[in-house]
Amino acid sequence: MTSTAVVIGGGISGLVTAFDLGRAGWDVTIHEAAARWGGRIFSSPVGDRPVDAGPDAFLARVEHGHQLCVDLGIDHLLTSPSAPVPAYVYTDGRLNELPEGTMFGVPTDLDVLKGSALISPAGIERAAADLDLPWEAMSGDPSADTSVGAVCRERLGDEVTDRLIDPLIGAINASDIDRLSLRAAAPQLAQALAEHGSLIKGMAAVRERAGRAGAAIGTRDPDRPVFYGLPGGTATIVDRLVEELEEASADLRLGSPVDQASFAPVTDGADAVILAVPAFVAARLLGPDGDAAAVLGRTEYADVTQVVAELPVTAIERVLDASGILFPRVDGRLMTACTWLSTKWAHYHRDESALVRLSSGRFGDTRHHDLDDGELVAALLAELSEAVEVTGDPVAVRVGRWNHAFPLYPPGHRLRVAEARAAAAELDPRVHLIGASYDGIGVPACIAAGRGTARSLLHGGDARSMAG
Repeated sequence: MTSTAVVIGGGISGLVTAFDLGRAGWDVTIHEAAARWGGRIFSSPVGDRPVDAGPDAFLARVEHGHQLCVDLGIDHLLTSPSAPVPAYVYTDGRLNELPEGTMFGVPTDLDVLKGSALISPAGIERAAADLDLPWEAMSGDPSADTSVGAVCRERLGDEVTDRLIDPLIGAINASDIDRLSLRAAAPQLAQALAEHGSLIKGMAAVRERAGRAGAAIGTRDPDRPVFYGLPGGTATIVDRLVEELEEASADLRLGSPVDQASFAPVTDGADAVILAVPAFVAARLLGPDGDAAAVLGRTEYADVTQVVAELPVTAIERVLDASGILFPRVDGRLMTACTWLSTKWAHYHRDESALVRLSSGRFGDTRHHDLDDGELVAALLAELSEAVEVTGDPVAVRVGRWNHAFPLYPPGHRLRVAEARAAAAELDPRVHLIGASYDGIGVPACIAAGRGTARSLLHGGDARSMAG
């Protein structure tokens, strides 16, 4: 008898789970409330061309994204950033190149850092204390967690934490690193400390293992990319998944919202139920009462806004020679990052114009909500102009506002996820919780969660065994 699965949520996590189950011969039905597939991964027009509206890339050195592209037959389309400079950090009125060898904001060579104006001599000396400070390893208990900010400030000091680590880890997670779980959001740092008792030594070892050129953000070596993108946008992955699911005769239902009242009829008779939705949606589906809803309902989210502007090159007073700029939170600017898309990606390049993405909003900073679209565009372009002097108006603009865009992973996040999964499995052993609310916000993490869930089901596991 053929096994059946109902997937609720047509983002990357749900689609990947359905793809792997379908390839194994399962009958799969997918319900997506929106009118398109992909969740946060899609493209929309800026002027006369489609441009990524969500993530424009995924990590290359985390294999899950690349392997999925191989399985979908699109790996030959993958491209990597082409910018000659990895990134700048804008602070104290100047652009500073991100120091070579920086990993997740942690400097791995203090001599290189001395050649940068980004960190003061006193800040470098304070960071060097990490090399000799004792470290008492956290226990194996998932509740023994702390924040990224607490550990980095203790080991490296405030200056490196605020000027290097927060612009990278904090901005990527749209979070406050002083409230961000070390284990859940930066497991590489936790492992570095566990293995070497020092962030600098540990990340230097990681860099050495990965290869010097391939480990730096925005590597200059095209044979060892850090990021992958696709000329048609990251949504190319979504499009191929949907094509494969259609060929496998999966039951794909767009514009098909599921609520608490329809949850039981929709899932009746299914061998597995995959909730590939945000935690607060899963809480509603599982009912307002009970342990699962209580734990899931505690998840907090950050709202973000992205403005993509096409600017005439004649309106920009300097060459855009990097993947973009990071703006440290400590400086109080509205903008968290500016991606120079047409420099970062060859497929966005035009001789006559530059395409830039201006990002704002993170946990604890909701100023972007107080501005209408016109005010927001003006404010962000004014901040960009401080760094590169923009003297003209954009020829095209797209504003995207994302509410509940990024789940916050506070210390103890992994323990709470385990509690939520156990409570959901107790309520209904067929239910599996996957997606960015749980095991990682990046595209590779969501792919890994989907494939891991499918693999467990194919080997006879249920939600109780996974929760344990």
